[in-house]
Amino acid sequence: MEKTENHSITDMSLAEITALCNNLGEPAYRAKQILSWVYEKGATIFDQMTNLSKNFQKQLAEQCQVLQTRVDSVTQTGYDTEKLLIHLYDGNIIECVLLREGKRITACVSTQVGCAMACQFCASGLLGLKRNLTAGEIVEQILHVKNHLLSGEHLTNVVFMGIGEPLANYDNVVKSVRIMNAEWGLGIGARHITISTVGIVDGIRRLAQERLKINLAISLHASDDITRSKIIPMNKNTGIKNLIAAAWEYFEITGRDVSFEYILINGINASKQDAESLAQLLKGMQCNINVLPVNPVEEFHWRPPSEGAIEIFCNILQKHGLVVTIRKKKGNHINAACGQLRLQKEKFHGKGGDILLNKLVGKNK
Repeated sequence: MEKTENHSITDMSLAEITALCNNLGEPAYRAKQILSWVYEKGATIFDQMTNLSKNFQKQLAEQCQVLQTRVDSVTQTGYDTEKLLIHLYDGNIIECVLLREGKRITACVSTQVGCAMACQFCASGLLGLKRNLTAGEIVEQILHVKNHLLSGEHLTNVVFMGIGEPLANYDNVVKSVRIMNAEWGLGIGARHITISTVGIVDGIRRLAQERLKINLAISLHASDDITRSKIIPMNKNTGIKNLIAAAWEYFEITGRDVSFEYILINGINASKQDAESLAQLLKGMQCNINVLPVNPVEEFHWRPPSEGAIEIFCNILQKHGLVVTIRKKKGNHINAACGQLRLQKEKFHGKGGDILLNKLVGKNK
């Protein structure tokens, strides 16, 4: 796919496509016809839209394209997890993950090429941030997952937990959520969409004002600033106190429980005292705590605690009345588990010598 500056249909709202139709001399109802072809019928080119005239199809193709990305490859594990590598117009590759658990089928999408957060358990930020994804590039991950589902399967949930910090790409992420949620778009209920953040306070407060009623998950990972800053360096500019205040604000405005992600790292944040401190920090808040033993990443030396230590940690939280879930490991066999998605430099040999190519091989948070 050659690099192009054209817009794709997936980048556009109903109002924007309606304006495009009007500019081309077509009635407003054509916009919903186009959107139905893309989001309901899975059209990938304008020629497939048979209720549009050939001339209109040609005019549309001159103005934009249906999709701007394509699936590069798919890797599957026997644990009902599949990894889709998505090729972008500029040669970059991103990744989304398909997770099956009974009738719950979830797409985990990326929001950036690389990541600037540099969390010390996550491979995604090892090579830094290359660029933000457009709204269309985010939405198309969902379309690729839907097209990959088996007969009779239906996508039920979307989580913004792939590579990148969603709230650092705020406008494109929110636009993509509106397209996913819209009746004319993918029609995914707000309560089935989750945005995960390492804690961009201004972004959380701004998201609350959108009143989208989507779920918010915050990567907490510690109950004090010293420990959290060791795990998540950007905490030095935020502070847990400000982060918890923003979480309260999100709950009060939206009425949606906030989830806190907590990676358990042996010798760092997994002691009995850590559990007691976390319970005190979240006292009185209507929230959920998702506990996950840290997954191995070659460049980091963190290790998970024992199963017994994990059980003790969770029991302490539960005794304080907190809702705790131990997340199942899914996808670690194909480097698609929590913290394992990365931009990896692979070496290729050519006439000009060794060429380093950035390539994605896993999942984020």
